[in-house]
Amino acid sequence: SGIKGPLLLLSSIPYVFVRTAESVCSLSTLATNMSGNEGKEMTIEIQMEEGEPLGATPNDKMIITKVQAGTLSEGKLQIGDQILRVNDTIIKDTHHFFALLHFAPPCARLLIFRDEKKAEELMSRVHIPADRERNITRRDGFSYELVKMAWKAGGPKLGLGIKHFQNRVLVSKTDQGSTSAECLKVGDHIVDIDSQPVTDKDVARGILVKGLQAHGSVTMVVERPETMEAKHWTQRALMVQAVQPPSVQMNSDVRDIAQKERGRLASKVGKQIKSILGGQKRPAAVAIDDRQFGHVIASDNEGKNLRAVKK
Repeated sequence: SGIKGPLLLLSSIPYVFVRTAESVCSLSTLATNMSGNEGKEMTIEIQMEEGEPLGATPNDKMIITKVQAGTLSEGKLQIGDQILRVNDTIIKDTHHFFALLHFAPPCARLLIFRDEKKAEELMSRVHIPADRERNITRRDGFSYELVKMAWKAGGPKLGLGIKHFQNRVLVSKTDQGSTSAECLKVGDHIVDIDSQPVTDKDVARGILVKGLQAHGSVTMVVERPETMEAKHWTQRALMVQAVQPPSVQMNSDVRDIAQKERGRLASKVGKQIKSILGGQKRPAAVAIDDRQFGHVIASDNEGKNLRAVKK
């Protein structure tokens, strides 16, 4: 089915569609020619009442990233579907989409583009095992994926830059053509690496490098900003300086003590720790003494005699 009127619709992942008044062709044909993957348009009709939630979450490219169980979308929309129109109206952005849904009852006719192969690929990424789901604190405006990073000696460089902000490890750089650029984006929050939660960039780097060297690949749970608000928060987090002055300046004597303590601990690295417990030369025995012992530590009338008071 075709779309009337001029339209320029770009979708970075996984589709790229172009339509102009001068060059008319179906979206499915363009998808086949440009990405090499078969896809098709279809219209989904959803009966809904006023105020009833759809239960599907699209990203800023109008690609469904989540379908909530027990809602209107279950069984009708799939992860990976790209919503093009609502009741014959072209969608501008997510805010426009939900505004159109508000006036859609009693029936919302959604024109979507579905690519089964890409849908399966996206489904495998957004489906996170239960044991790793526990590492996630979900936030509105973000999507969550399980990505795999593969590396081999002599291949592309890792090309990854990370920083930590508020106990989160954020991707600050991915070099073009690098291994990291294949699965990560600037602004991604790395939640865990091979099921190990990470909140510090140095710890994350160590786990990542060891995993790649030992196994050639690692998997990561990634939190990715989707809405404008989420992207704005991420941009501000990336702009924060890595080293910030402490909110309270320590006194010079405290700094000296801390420096000496760090030096003392550093000198003990690699040395055998001596136990503070004494040796037991003979087996311990329990002795019971019936006598009572008492010792006065302090008294509020110490050195003074108590005086009788009238009843």
